[in-house]
Amino acid sequence: MIPRAVSDFVRDALQTGFRLVPWPTEPGLRALGNPGPLSPVLVTGNFDLTVRRVMRAMRGVDAWLVVAPSSGINVWCAASGGHLSTHQVITALKTSGVSQRVRHRRAILPQLAATGVIAREVERRAHWQVKFGPVYARDIPRYLAQHEKKSEDMRRVRFGLPERLEMAASWATPMALVAAIPSLLLRPAWTPALVVLVGVIALAVFTIYDRVAARRRRYLIAAAPLTAVAATALAGGGTAALITAALASAAAAAVLTYDYSGSTPIEGGSHFREARWHIKLDFDRCKGVYFCWQVCPEACFDQRPDIGKVEISRSDSCIRCGACVVQCPTDALYFEDGGGRRIEPETIRRFKLNLLGRRSVRVGYGQGAPASTDSG
Repeated sequence: MIPRAVSDFVRDALQTGFRLVPWPTEPGLRALGNPGPLSPVLVTGNFDLTVRRVMRAMRGVDAWLVVAPSSGINVWCAASGGHLSTHQVITALKTSGVSQRVRHRRAILPQLAATGVIAREVERRAHWQVKFGPVYARDIPRYLAQHEKKSEDMRRVRFGLPERLEMAASWATPMALVAAIPSLLLRPAWTPALVVLVGVIALAVFTIYDRVAARRRRYLIAAAPLTAVAATALAGGGTAALITAALASAAAAAVLTYDYSGSTPIEGGSHFREARWHIKLDFDRCKGVYFCWQVCPEACFDQRPDIGKVEISRSDSCIRCGACVVQCPTDALYFEDGGGRRIEPETIRRFKLNLLGRRSVRVGYGQGAPASTDSG
């Protein structure tokens, strides 16, 4: 038991520190507890850390877990980037053998997969009904106990202290490694200080940066080298150490803040063309299906059962993930810029975001779209 706990801790630490690179695990079917033919079926991507977190969260609960191929990337990034799509989920449901283990055809996906997996297409092509469960794995047992009904807190993305520390570690680890390698070759004595410097800046960025007023990037890029130089001077560092501290801290702050908002779940990317687009509702097309309300990670929508519609009540909170557009069966939602140009739902479904924030990753949905688009 102790070696297993140590192994899990080491894997958690490595996969948290280097989560910016893929960590795949074997796709396929896992039995959680002692599931039977009526047990729920969960689906997730094959990012190893995610799979193990789901398995830990489900201790004491019987269920089937279908691990779909997502290139070893976490659900949010994989779905947004076209690595966890309708095709991957259908393939996993058909090839995992879960159909022979259960009597029902209901699958529960993570809510954050809604940007890439079209629920009604899974039902049409694989004859499996898809529901989007909670955002976080730890809420799945409560969700199941509530007869698969999500409370408000289950469908909201949170960016509390644990999540902030995890993101800080995910960025600080590779950046510290990049700083440490040349330092070990040229000035080994400086290595611990440079590693600490990178860690402190990453921690500051992910804990306080979004709370700073306008022009926050300028403030931090200016404050980081000034603080680093002051600390180096107090420690008795010479001219070379002062220059290195200034340059290293400015570079670290610049990298971490380049697209901070796009690295967090609380804002849309601010440095790409998608920043000018806003979610819009075609009121006449809306039929009150409420899929948008179910999958929006920022709770931008309110249900209006009195008129059989939804309304966009918190448009300023929209992070332009596109989940609502992807899932709307009546194409009532779309993106529009200030000049009246529209991005139609089919474009959002067909093209996903690449690493530069452009919607140019084709996922094979539909025909006849352009090769790329300026929507992202």
